[in-house]
Amino acid sequence: MKEIKIRILTREDFEPFGTIVEPPSTKPTISNRSLDYWGALTEVDVEKPQVSFLVVKKRDFSLDKIERHVKLTEVFIPLEGTSVFPLAPPKDVEDPKAKVPLDELVAFLLDGSKGIVMKKGTWHWAPFPITERATFAVMLGINTVKEDCDIRDVKPPIRICF
Repeated sequence: MKEIKIRILTREDFEPFGTIVEPPSTKPTISNRSLDYWGALTEVDVEKPQVSFLVVKKRDFSLDKIERHVKLTEVFIPLEGTSVFPLAPPKDVEDPKAKVPLDELVAFLLDGSKGIVMKKGTWHWAPFPITERATFAVMLGINTVKEDCDIRDVKPPIRICF
């Protein structure tokens, strides 16, 4: 069985897949004694956006499915738990029969301190929790699940390792 090692989530390593949402090192847009606020950290390309709630449950670290959405960016904001997120970069986004670039598959550790915005066509699967479960706020288009969900089998499955 092919194996991939878990990586720490850094801006440079994540660039092929999208953008990280993390506390900025720049001066806040608004700052007062009650709050610091940074506006416009990144753009999202989502028509008719909706916010959803995702709970992922502890399971074997074996990736046997992968999906992509080619019409929009997708946002994952961790709310609870620590997990591992498998991703492959977007390739041939306009081709509905594009091969999944499994040779470029990576798995990033999501420790709850950063969210992610995936580029259109980024291959991914539900995060694998290290804790008993992990929860996320997910933003995608209202019709994404029905109209823009390209799910593929991964054969043989790929093991995600520490």
